[in-house]
Amino acid sequence: MKIKTILVPMNAVQSDRGTLDLALGIARRSGAHITALFVRQDPRDAMSFAGLGAEGIAVGRIMDDIEREGGAASDRAFKAFEDWRAKNALSEAKQPALSDKPTAEWRADMGAPDAVIARQGGLADLIVETGLHDSKLPLEQSTIEASLFGSGKPVLVTPPKLPNDVFDTALIAWNGSREANRAVGAALELLSLCRRVLVFCQAEHQRAARDPAELVEALAWHGIAAKPVAAATPSSHVGIELLAVAQRENASLLVSGAYTHGRFRQMVLGGLTNHVLHHAEIPALLIH
Repeated sequence: MKIKTILVPMNAVQSDRGTLDLALGIARRSGAHITALFVRQDPRDAMSFAGLGAEGIAVGRIMDDIEREGGAASDRAFKAFEDWRAKNALSEAKQPALSDKPTAEWRADMGAPDAVIARQGGLADLIVETGLHDSKLPLEQSTIEASLFGSGKPVLVTPPKLPNDVFDTALIAWNGSREANRAVGAALELLSLCRRVLVFCQAEHQRAARDPAELVEALAWHGIAAKPVAAATPSSHVGIELLAVAQRENASLLVSGAYTHGRFRQMVLGGLTNHVLHHAEIPALLIH
């Protein structure tokens, strides 16, 4: 599938710039349209947190604060987007048009961020979100998970610093699971642009090992020449091994299924997805 629409949730902080830049790097290759989305919390949601014994004046103040802070954050995010768009000489587009040049638009919405981003993301080909490296984003993991579980679309997570060339070396984490296979399918266009494509295949808890040669052959039918790579340093944690291989091979893009063992198990016992979300230093394309 060709990537023609990219959703970028905005957070009104400095890291938005890197997230927009990553989306643009992909959009320039496919002539995609970027939608920068800022979601303001509905002040009425404060009622559900106020408690039955809260006085009306206290609830009113909470709602006023949320309204004021949300408006200020939306203004900051919009200004950052407009400055970024002008710097990159991107045309603004509100209606679809057949073009090989990237375009961009601003969109503001109100509601629960998780629900809005999942809904809007379900209509995009790709969601690009800021990674968990920014401590100013306490809700970011919940929005990433909402995108993964609610949109059905691939989510590209942005690291603190972008590689010089995202399309230099892709590393695929593959175990034959439904999620891993979906990730490969969603990444085919990006993989075809990469100079090198590597396949890391490691047995996980209660799942038999797969032969990476199977995926190498499947990718060859798409004109993608991939090769398997082994773990850099043996470890009991597949996430640690994966990122060690990424560092050793100078990978610039990671492709992986997300929460193949379930979100609860990964939160409690740890797992590849949580490790990647918190520690990956390169863009990571994930899909559930």
